[in-house]
Amino acid sequence: VENLTLETERQRMARELHDTLAQGLAGLILQIEGLELHLEQGNQEKVAEIAAQAKKRARSTLAEARQVIGALRQQDSASTAESITHEIERFRQVSGIPCELTLPDPLLIPETISEHVVRCVSEGLANVIQHAQATAVSVKITATDETLHVTIQDNGHGFNPDQIPAGHYGLIGLRERARLAGGKLTIHSQPNQGTTLTFNVPLEAA
Repeated sequence: VENLTLETERQRMARELHDTLAQGLAGLILQIEGLELHLEQGNQEKVAEIAAQAKKRARSTLAEARQVIGALRQQDSASTAESITHEIERFRQVSGIPCELTLPDPLLIPETISEHVVRCVSEGLANVIQHAQATAVSVKITATDETLHVTIQDNGHGFNPDQIPAGHYGLIGLRERARLAGGKLTIHSQPNQGTTLTFNVPLEAA
């Protein structure tokens, strides 16, 4: 079980690094090559345009990397509610996107699924930074006697869930996280209609 857990975390970290640093740096390299080409041609207007795009991509990549690093450094001693609140605050700081959080008081979650819930929120918000181009996000957590519901909703450009675009490895990670917790991830999204991720975990399974 310990070896399987370590392997799962290695795979998750590999996906996170690919989704943030690898893709971000690859995009920057392409933009720098474009800058060189237009500099040779003396096209100053295009140079300025690409430089602005490169700065925007660099800032976005840095924000995503900080989000991932912060999640990896999160203290295990914090309660589930504290950890989720910390993830929301970090997301607001690194992305500048307003995020509304709704939590039951008290939030009572078995320790066996607590980490999965926190990581689900963290990875869902990382997806918003990288792919959604949203201007508002909400995270809502509710619980019944049998099931815990985690809903992450954004007003971004959305996509077709049946045709997940290349690079959305975070969604694969979320599905794996849901499976490990004995739950299910549901994705509702349409182009230009935003995205809603729902993470349902049976508390009895915990």
